[in-house]
Amino acid sequence: MCEYVYENGHRCRLKPVEGSKYCPLHIPYDEGERLLGEGIREIKEKAFLRRLKAGQTYFEGVYLYDIKVSGFRAERPLVFKNSRIMNLLLDSVSLRGLTVYSSHVGRIVVFGSELGTILIHNSQVFGLNIIMVKFSNSVYVWDSSVRYVMINSVEYIGRGLRGEEEYGEKRALGRIELGGLRDVRRIGINVRYPLMKRILEEHGIKPATSSERSVKVTALMLRDIEFDQSARFKRQVRLSVRRFHGGLVFENLRVFGHAEILGSWLKNPEFVHTKVMGNMIFRKTSFHGDFTWNSTVLPNIPVELSVEGFVEVEDCRFNSYRAAEVFYRLARISWERNGDFERADGYYYLEMVAKRNSRLSGRRKGLKKFFLKLEGIFEWLFADLTCRYGTDWKRPILIWILAVNVFFPVLFFLTNSVEGLSSSMAFLDYEYFSVVTATTLGYGDYHPIGVGRVIASVEALFGMFMWAVFLTVFARKYMR
Repeated sequence: MCEYVYENGHRCRLKPVEGSKYCPLHIPYDEGERLLGEGIREIKEKAFLRRLKAGQTYFEGVYLYDIKVSGFRAERPLVFKNSRIMNLLLDSVSLRGLTVYSSHVGRIVVFGSELGTILIHNSQVFGLNIIMVKFSNSVYVWDSSVRYVMINSVEYIGRGLRGEEEYGEKRALGRIELGGLRDVRRIGINVRYPLMKRILEEHGIKPATSSERSVKVTALMLRDIEFDQSARFKRQVRLSVRRFHGGLVFENLRVFGHAEILGSWLKNPEFVHTKVMGNMIFRKTSFHGDFTWNSTVLPNIPVELSVEGFVEVEDCRFNSYRAAEVFYRLARISWERNGDFERADGYYYLEMVAKRNSRLSGRRKGLKKFFLKLEGIFEWLFADLTCRYGTDWKRPILIWILAVNVFFPVLFFLTNSVEGLSSSMAFLDYEYFSVVTATTLGYGDYHPIGVGRVIASVEALFGMFMWAVFLTVFARKYMR
């Protein structure tokens, strides 16, 4: 018999390879290649598939090359422990789970399959690729060295409440949890990876691009992850989340590079002790938070999420104005810190609009609600409409020119409420009077009568106010 001894003390019962003490599954690479050359690859593959067909799903201490398991069905999980595998490909399988424990694996590819649980623990994996997979429990990758993680078109297909959940207890179902990883070069959710398409095609699998869909899970949790800090990765996107649907938790992360969240639907996102050394990009993403999240988690995000580069929040949607205010403030502060005040002004305007809408959406009744609405109207009229909260110096000039040279002269002309030295008044005379009134010069050659006095008083106040706005905005824009 094979001399390999399992952890439970039992020996392997398979017949050893001629000239060796170990069976085809347990014989090390160098010894097998020395005895059988390249033929050891085929022998190992056939031995593995034969044991799998016989009903064995637990493999300990095996040495395998390129293994493809296609169309396999089993009610038990497929387990690899203390093993070394160069490439493991699961195609269209239905298993209770996949477990890789204390093993060294070059690349793990799970494609077009349905599993219960995926667990990778205390292992070394170069590339983990989970593509077009449905799972009924959770996906865990813990305390391992993983260089590349790619999860595309994955969906949680839970069967409803069970056990403790019926009594209000929450179980960790439907999660993708990556925790305690090291040497990570990139984590990608729904990222494009041309090499993976070529790898699948080499194994006779032709993935259809039209079948790509969002990753839909209860929560995506990334905790205690150490990214590779080599200088050549510093300018790359190290963490990419695209077309993701579910809860998002970043905890104890130090991303040595850039991070992006694109085209996703996030429920109660959390960022705890998260630091991004590059840029943080939110684009075409919807943020949905409940009352508890808005009152407990949201206020701490500016403290917990640290970005050394820029924060971009583009084409995003928020189910609460308070959340929009917080994220726009994050973006504004990052651009101000890095000296780009033009972009910072754009986010400042969005922040102030969200802040105003947040106050107006408060639960008030009676006179408090009325005065709050009135305050909002005045703020929109005098702060937003005139200069976009002090961020646009061109707008007060254009408003002043149109009002003084068109709007007020037309009012004076229609009401015939200005008298002058001449008996007849042309439109240019009304325009001249309007400019003199707006600038508060008051030459005295023309004067208002009747309702014109009210219009002239309003125009004089308007003219002084707009000039004050222009000077303030101009000074803020170019002299800070």
